[in-house]
Amino acid sequence: MSSLAATAVAVNQAQTKAQLATIIQKQQHQADASLVALLQQSTEALQAATPPGVGGKVDVTA
Repeated sequence: MSSLAATAVAVNQAQTKAQLATIIQKQQHQADASLVALLQQSTEALQAATPPGVGGKVDVTA
């Protein structure tokens, strides 16, 4: 194989790896965003279910 052909193959492989890395990063970002949304919903649900005056300050002097 000529060096020109080998260079073309190497460039093509590098581009493919870069594209895959970008796709994986986007998927990871979407998964992270979904997790954050789930945690926010959980927090909001807990706050809505907790009656007023509960969970505020704790008296540790006793």
